[in-house]
Amino acid sequence: MTNARITVALSNDFFKAYDKLSGKARAKVAAFISKFRHNPRSPGLNYEHIEAAKDPMLRSIRVDQDVRCIVRAPDEGNTYVLLWIDKHDDAYQWARRKTCHVNRVSGALQLVDVEAAETAVSDGSSTAAQAGRDEAQASADSLFASCDDDQLMLLGVPQALLPAVRAVNSEAALARLIDWVPQDCVDGLILLAEGRSIEAVIEALERTCPAVAIDPDDVAKALETPESKATFLVISDDDVLEAMLSAPLEQWRVFLHPSQRRLVERDWNGPVRVLGGAGTGKTVVAMHRARWLAAGLIRQGEQGRILFTTFTRNLATDIRSNLTKICSPEELQRIEVVHLDGWVMNFLKGQGLPVRVFNKEHRKASWDLAMDMADTSPGLDRRFYEEEWKDVVLANGCRSHDDYLKARRVGRGTRLSRQQRARIWPVFDALRAEFRQRGLWEPEEARQVVADLLRESGRSALFAAVVVDEAQDLDLASFTLIRALAGEPHANDLFIVGDPHQRIYGKPVVLGRCGIEIRGRSRKLRINYRTTEETRAWATSVLHGIEFDDLDGGSDPCSDYRSLLHGDAPLIQAFEDRSEEQRFLVDLLKQIKVEQKTLASTCVTARTNAAVESLFSLLQREGIHGRVINADEADDPSDSSLRLATMHRVKGLEFDLVIIPGLDVNQLPLKDELDRRPDQVSKELFEQQERSLLHVAATRAKTRVVVSYSGKASPFLA
Repeated sequence: MTNARITVALSNDFFKAYDKLSGKARAKVAAFISKFRHNPRSPGLNYEHIEAAKDPMLRSIRVDQDVRCIVRAPDEGNTYVLLWIDKHDDAYQWARRKTCHVNRVSGALQLVDVEAAETAVSDGSSTAAQAGRDEAQASADSLFASCDDDQLMLLGVPQALLPAVRAVNSEAALARLIDWVPQDCVDGLILLAEGRSIEAVIEALERTCPAVAIDPDDVAKALETPESKATFLVISDDDVLEAMLSAPLEQWRVFLHPSQRRLVERDWNGPVRVLGGAGTGKTVVAMHRARWLAAGLIRQGEQGRILFTTFTRNLATDIRSNLTKICSPEELQRIEVVHLDGWVMNFLKGQGLPVRVFNKEHRKASWDLAMDMADTSPGLDRRFYEEEWKDVVLANGCRSHDDYLKARRVGRGTRLSRQQRARIWPVFDALRAEFRQRGLWEPEEARQVVADLLRESGRSALFAAVVVDEAQDLDLASFTLIRALAGEPHANDLFIVGDPHQRIYGKPVVLGRCGIEIRGRSRKLRINYRTTEETRAWATSVLHGIEFDDLDGGSDPCSDYRSLLHGDAPLIQAFEDRSEEQRFLVDLLKQIKVEQKTLASTCVTARTNAAVESLFSLLQREGIHGRVINADEADDPSDSSLRLATMHRVKGLEFDLVIIPGLDVNQLPLKDELDRRPDQVSKELFEQQERSLLHVAATRAKTRVVVSYSGKASPFLA
């Protein structure tokens, strides 16, 4: 039997089960898979039928005396799917509950646990889709009563789960069910439960019936669909298999949800904007998109490069590290990963312009000289000028007196007439001149200047495409520059991902005003793969009552995304005094160290650098070794130490447990910063950013969040 005639695929469940095997057992698996791929009908594999199995196509095969692999083995044909690997009895128990069939409408291969899904919907009160219940009444009460079977199956619902899906009559039942349905149908069920029509959902998710009739026995064809690729990996590359076996939980490297894969592997006719809540895989999609674009350039023999950029330096560092896990050396050479301001400063230096690092002394000296130009008649102090410069001049890209006269001053408490603005402007003119003389650049100004230089030069685009992560934190000047970097609009030019609910810097921007037209190319990710539903719901409640934009003048609700994971609800602990709270933190960390033997997957985060340093010193005194993750460095997964970082720095990272101590009324919103805001509008904007910051910190946790405070709690905890 030759390899050319055989197709072998592994499910994502196989890799999860493999990770739990002992080291000795795992060492045998690679040899077993190699042997299986060479001859899946070798007598030494010892195929056995599984008694009382729901799916007669499932078999057990021997890995060694103790370990069995569950495989979907055809009676005819040469397509085999390895589904699970475990100790003998546990493997059989797992297999008895599962079915693995091709969806006759969508064409995807689907692995399901029918009994678990039915039990979840009934909340454990019965099985078999509430066998005693009147079917007509169940259908009438269903959230999906308006859909016929084929419509639901087109969305990805397996035929075997239709009774369980039709039994869903509440949001709570749906939340329980989505743990057990294939991932490719979760989006559709969420949107239907929100009240959208089945026709609108099918259109939004770009589901179409296959052009030819589905052959339910053609598993090889089924494995080619985007839906199947989200769950099954066809082994055609030994290097990919070896990489997955060496790090089986890093499934993001090969398994993409169908909605993600459709975004990545597609020629778009212009800029694309992708929204998604925390943990929905936006950055993963962006990285795979960059790789796909780079591979396309190489395949087509083109010389262009891809820019992957984001707002903060630390995120760029993390992304650069992760790209090495999915890209070939040749692909990596085609991708430049850098935070936007870093690229801008390097460009200015390359143009021969003086560029110095900003510091407090330089800024103060420049302002001292500029304020000598101030007209005293308006009666405005220096603090007013500094805030006007930041919130109006820089935010609106004012280059001239006329620009300033027309600029919007939303959030500024003091009203100014045109005459007053005219008297104020000379200070800003003088400040800018002083900055240039010293080689100093405000980031906003530097971006504007570079965008101008690129447009005026008449040169072709510097990059074949630009991929933007964390787009919600970029400003008007950033997107104007990004448009210039990619040149005139063309196919596959811009790929922009973000989540306005995680905006912790800056203000909303309308992409259309920056020359970036996304109409018809806006998409959303709705499935959270990192955070438990309990943590997601709590973190989202922190944002309750706030309306968020969609980066293009519309709104983006957070009600239409869910987590596939479940766990303990966040723990909120109140203490009378700081010492009692600190003792709780120390005891908790010591307990985790005893139970898990390591603190590497635990992070303690706080609002300010000073608070992080204080916590670091406390824990050091208590014999708990920690590592502070600074802004300009990537995390080191091999380090077994406890992680400590600011709430800003943890963005882009993930941990099993996130602990947020000291969350009192002075820390969030940060009182010193809040008191600096000149009016109610700017205070509300700052409070919204602070709520988003807590939302970001909490959603870094994969299993649980622990929050504590002493004295009066932050109002965000109410």
